[in-house]
Amino acid sequence: MVYTSYPTGVEQLFGTEFFSYVLPWLFIFAVVYGILSHVGEKGVPQSKPARGIIGIVLAFIITPSLSGWVPVLMDMTGSFIIVISAFLVLIILLETLGIKKKYIQVVGKDEKGNPKTKIVEKSIFEAYGKWFALLFIIIAILIFIGSGAPQALGWNIPSIISYNYPLIFFLIVISLIIWWMSSEE
Repeated sequence: MVYTSYPTGVEQLFGTEFFSYVLPWLFIFAVVYGILSHVGEKGVPQSKPARGIIGIVLAFIITPSLSGWVPVLMDMTGSFIIVISAFLVLIILLETLGIKKKYIQVVGKDEKGNPKTKIVEKSIFEAYGKWFALLFIIIAILIFIGSGAPQALGWNIPSIISYNYPLIFFLIVISLIIWWMSSEE
């Protein structure tokens, strides 16, 4: 009795090349379908199957043009997962330690017309939300540079920056810390 194996095409179907095309296709489909579903009160068009067909067609049209971007997107995704995990650990650590920012809030006036105050505590992320957002944007820009996206866009970045951007960022952070510690209040 002779046993035959599956054709080589089926064996290679679920290799690394399969996911480098399927995941961007699914992402494009989800984004298009989500945008179409949230435009207007009931979505544009109002029919769910029509939104699905539009999403599928646009995903098939856009995905082949992303073949040069797949390695960049994969690298950016891995880096963002690490950064988001680090931020979650930082949030859990700071909330567990109970680090809060205290404010004095005026709640009214007493009988003599003097302001009545109370001490309000806010989470450090609520108190300094803009600074944390700025930090996240800076890290996102560094991930964008490090993943090779500027080169994929055709931008020429000097090699001293593209190879040494973590060191440059670290030196800037150290300089800011030294400036902050030496400044007088």
